Amino acid sequence: MDSPAHAPTFPHAHALRSRRLLLGIPLTELARAASLEPHVLEAVERGEYDPRSLHALARRVLERRLDLSL
Repeated sequence: MDSPAHAPTFPHAHALRSRRLLLGIPLTELARAASLEPHVLEAVERGEYDPRSLHALARRVLERRLDLSL
């Protein structure tokens, strides 16, 4: 189990990745739709970056395409 020092910034990050994969949306396609660089979306999915701090368009796209709330 991860120690608190290694806890993700955004605890539901893995849900984002799982949902994207379940829906069959390629990372690069979702990143482009959200006006993000793919490495930023990868960091979000790893829990290293909180998607709630992304720009409003990116949050709306992620919420709409993945059908979830951030």
